[in-house]
Amino acid sequence: MVEKITEEKTLVVHDLTKIFAHPSKKDTNFSLFAGASFRMTNNAPNFLLGVSGSGKTTLLRILSSLEPINAGELFLNEIAIHLLRGKEKTAFLRNLGTMDQFPANNLALSLSVRQNLDYTLTLYTSLTREERQKRIKEFISLVGLERHLERRTLVLSGGELRRLALLCSLIYEPELLLCDEPTSQLDHNNKQLVIRCIEELQSISNALIVIATHDRTISNKNPTYEIIDRRIQKCQ
Repeated sequence: MVEKITEEKTLVVHDLTKIFAHPSKKDTNFSLFAGASFRMTNNAPNFLLGVSGSGKTTLLRILSSLEPINAGELFLNEIAIHLLRGKEKTAFLRNLGTMDQFPANNLALSLSVRQNLDYTLTLYTSLTREERQKRIKEFISLVGLERHLERRTLVLSGGELRRLALLCSLIYEPELLLCDEPTSQLDHNNKQLVIRCIEELQSISNALIVIATHDRTISNKNPTYEIIDRRIQKCQ
């Protein structure tokens, strides 16, 4: 039985401004975000809605400290994300989980499900082999892959790959998990299964989870935000 971690985390973004140079017009800039502010917690997965080109992926990169901003502040509890440099930034990135719409980017398809999870734990934790195997056993049933532990990742279905990628991104207990279109190209049933797995993992995880998507059908009753007119508004 996985023990629930209850430490509260809060992500606060205040007056965020991000300006890009226009790719086709010399000396002409355009603003992707203009004074965008919002607050998220780790009480439930947070969904970020927006049409293509609205800035969802850019915002995730900003939250990951990989994209600079022109103005504003970003805090994960006491961590000032916008000010991270050097060793502090490296430490932050080691406590960051990411998942995108292409799970093959983050999985070794020639390895088994167990080997992918064990490799992830080896990279991001100092757990012993016995401790790693214990954690895998505790978490694997939360994504419904307990019968596939010894199968090569290459033979998993699309939905199974997403769930394995999700577990790899959370099993080492990162502070923040950023998901970019995690249900794209899945059918309705597999979309809902991936979201239920995210909700289940979030309920026992200490991570603050942000899910960027254009799909309005998957947010359920979770906190939902939308990028509208270069600002970010809470919908529910």
